[in-house]
Amino acid sequence: MAEPGEPLTERELEILQYLATGASNKEIAYQLNISINTVKVHLRNIFAKLGAASRTEATMIAIREGWVAVPEARRMEEAESPAIAAPLASEALQAGVVPAPEPPLPWYRRIALMGALLLAVGAAVLTWVQSPAPASEATGPLPIRSGAVQAQVFLPEGTSRWVERAQMPTRRVWLATAVVDRRLFAIGGETPEGVTGIVEVYSPEADTWTRGTPRPVPAAYIQAGAIDRRIFVPGGCTEPSVALSQVDAYSPETDSWTSVAPLPYPRCGYALAVHEGRLYLFGGTDGHTYAATTLVYDPKSDRWEERAPMPEALTLSAAQVLDGRIYVVGGYREGQEQRACWVYDPEKNAWDVCVPMTLGRGGLGLAVVAGQIYAIGGGGWGSYLGFNERYASSQGAWTAVETPLVGEWYGAGVSVVDMTIYAVGGYSKDYLSLTLAFEPLPFRIFIPATQR
Repeated sequence: MAEPGEPLTERELEILQYLATGASNKEIAYQLNISINTVKVHLRNIFAKLGAASRTEATMIAIREGWVAVPEARRMEEAESPAIAAPLASEALQAGVVPAPEPPLPWYRRIALMGALLLAVGAAVLTWVQSPAPASEATGPLPIRSGAVQAQVFLPEGTSRWVERAQMPTRRVWLATAVVDRRLFAIGGETPEGVTGIVEVYSPEADTWTRGTPRPVPAAYIQAGAIDRRIFVPGGCTEPSVALSQVDAYSPETDSWTSVAPLPYPRCGYALAVHEGRLYLFGGTDGHTYAATTLVYDPKSDRWEERAPMPEALTLSAAQVLDGRIYVVGGYREGQEQRACWVYDPEKNAWDVCVPMTLGRGGLGLAVVAGQIYAIGGGGWGSYLGFNERYASSQGAWTAVETPLVGEWYGAGVSVVDMTIYAVGGYSKDYLSLTLAFEPLPFRIFIPATQR
């Protein structure tokens, strides 16, 4: 899996040079006699290595680094600034590119080239001025979307461990998921028609979806936690600036909802984890300000209590338990995804810092498999999603893991069933109904049951 800062391969440099000419994926595939999907794989790796968010940005980086030459302008720059040209040439050689000497262009070719360059710049300016609002923009503590375009799934070729399963019946983002009896429950969220309380249940064994009783109050920007075969869903937002304090509990056995003790404060966009039979809710927003509160719910006493606040106020983080401590990772603030990683010790009621992620991620999902945390999705506002990440506390570092979608993907429901990570729904240039399964381990260990 490509990582930021990793050198480009010869093939990637070759594709980058075609990219700089404005060639499409189809044209690049034809010129190099490879498939379009292979071109997409190389482009994903190029973007991830360069930290580029678009074809234009990748081209600009290539020109800046001297990997792609603009003949006349390049020679003028070298003539005027030989001290600068030398390091660029050295970097190009280190990257594996040996620029060939180019003969002088006739005067009419130079004029044509400059004219084409001016037309390209003018077209880029017009595109920037006339382009619609970005797919995600900030309004208060939470982002919204506009100008949706049909999303494209990127499933890597070859040995990818991501598999597409039966699609969820309802397209939605900012939903909650939880697992009871090896079934995945997808609750609420936001659809193209607005917020919903719908409950849909996925059976991995049968690869089918069924319906459950909807949550009484439709809401988005929610999380869910399962305790003693009940699924708890705190708060949520009915609109970006309207948060709820209501907490509802769902019983899969009776397919019914009941209300429990409400939150001390209205909250949505929070991170949620279950530890030793209690819910731990971190951060989020009341619809107007960012919160740093830590709230703990005990179902036995049906009470919430407030604990030591987070070191920083964030929305759209994710939380999971590893080695008896709760990791709160990523988040969103003021239009930008965050790389944050904090660790909360429930026994000491104290916070500590952990190694930040490689990329900023807001609206991500976290899953724990075999003692490692997997950060799934969470990108598209201020960063380009080129890979997922994995963290092992023994190594104290994040490493890249392949992603089934690139560019942007956030607000999906992420849960684990039988050592397999499931990511359902979310948003990637459109509301998604995808069910994507990822097996982190190349094999499973089955322990046969013994008869007594």
